[in-house]
Amino acid sequence: MTIFDRPLSRRHFATAAAALAVAPALMAAGEGFDIVIEGGRVMDPETGFDGIANVGIKAGRIAAIGPGPLKGARAIDARGLVVAPGFIDLHAHGQTLPDSDLQARDGVTTALELEGGVYRVAPFLAARAGKARINFGASVGHRDLRVFIATGLDRSSGTTDAAALADAIKREQEWAYTRFDTAQIDRMCAIVRSEIAAGGLGIGLMPEYLPATSREEMQALFRTSAATKAPIFTHVRRSDTAKGDGPVAPVEEVIADAAATGAPLHLCHIGSKALGAIDPILALIHGARDHGMDISTEVYPYTAGSTLLGSALFDQGWQGRMGGDYGDIEWALTGERLTEASFTRYRRENPAGWAILHIIPERTVDIAMADPLVMIASDGVPFINGRGHPRGAGTFARTLGVYVRERKLLGLMTALRKMTLMPAQRLEVIAPSMKRKGRVQPGCDADLTLFDPAAVIDRATFAAPATPSAGIPWVLVGGVPVVARGAIVAGALPGQAVRAGV
Repeated sequence: MTIFDRPLSRRHFATAAAALAVAPALMAAGEGFDIVIEGGRVMDPETGFDGIANVGIKAGRIAAIGPGPLKGARAIDARGLVVAPGFIDLHAHGQTLPDSDLQARDGVTTALELEGGVYRVAPFLAARAGKARINFGASVGHRDLRVFIATGLDRSSGTTDAAALADAIKREQEWAYTRFDTAQIDRMCAIVRSEIAAGGLGIGLMPEYLPATSREEMQALFRTSAATKAPIFTHVRRSDTAKGDGPVAPVEEVIADAAATGAPLHLCHIGSKALGAIDPILALIHGARDHGMDISTEVYPYTAGSTLLGSALFDQGWQGRMGGDYGDIEWALTGERLTEASFTRYRRENPAGWAILHIIPERTVDIAMADPLVMIASDGVPFINGRGHPRGAGTFARTLGVYVRERKLLGLMTALRKMTLMPAQRLEVIAPSMKRKGRVQPGCDADLTLFDPAAVIDRATFAAPATPSAGIPWVLVGGVPVVARGAIVAGALPGQAVRAGV
């Protein structure tokens, strides 16, 4: 039994040994399983167990892990494959079934909309009940809630219709620079509390898209977070400049708010927000954690971000704030690099169109990927006619194929921890059911990803972004195969809602 990234502690060995002892006891009692995964290399990032074993699944949960033969109604041959917890994506904007199918083929079993969030949570969850390939859930979206309070527009339908999106962005621009008064802020926080009671997994806070968000409004939301134990998932305020340590100040603001209120804090896509200041920003995060703060962060393994061209991010002065220029922007629908003329035309005529920003230093991505505190999350945006950013299809296979196998920037167990256990732990207080995810242990949900460590790789590119990953032949959600022999199981819709309080 070997552990690649750290020694197997006495406690971890005892836990792993206990898990292996379960199967013979069950078999002695004549217990059968719905599915048996045979001969795979089982890797559990919580206990550190890493060894060849058989896994018995019953009623959607892992019922046994053992070295001996297990009897089941169905067997999956996992020889040569790693049997890992299903990957958990805390940052997935693409929430349609086709988007989820690409994520499932990338090994994802739970994809959550936590940065942007939604308003209202209940309709979002109800619309997906019985129709989801993988597990789903959302935070309470500050942006959508602000739209509702300012204009009365309810965006809970989650439409991807271009005309509706363009109208929504036009509405946003009408109020994005309008400061809320105390009464509006109080109303907002009251609604946030009710939305968390309805299942919202946190507060999605995006002040860069909302330049009018005041310090008072931010602090009120942080106090609400602390009172409800619902994490803040934030895309921090825009920088005054991308030069030097310019990106540090927005991070300092949210860490200060979290320190003052006790709110749990998650910083989204640290690569695109740190840009060239990754060292001081990670030092802030490590220091805050060392002093007892509940703070976490994430990165995607790409040197380009993506957002809507009509958003406030591209308002006047964007070049200095982002450290880029027109030629660094790729128009996702065509793949063309923009000029000042095409930028102006597309922003006027198609504000809901997606832009890809090639502005993140490779060094920043490498440092964040290797840092033990940084999770992996895709920030995958919806694919429109097969166009978009490849991170929505390839983030997790790219981590395993490029950063683990090819570049050896991090070990396999460490990578799995970043993609499974750490995201589950981020949500365990607000959603106790997450204690059963991100692990391969008896009693845990049978959300499992089986991949070939010698072959797993992303195939999505900026030219062909909706290309599925390779080397992931089996993915199970609640014990139901949703990917079998590398293909989507069309009739399998076992995805369940992840809700606050459950």
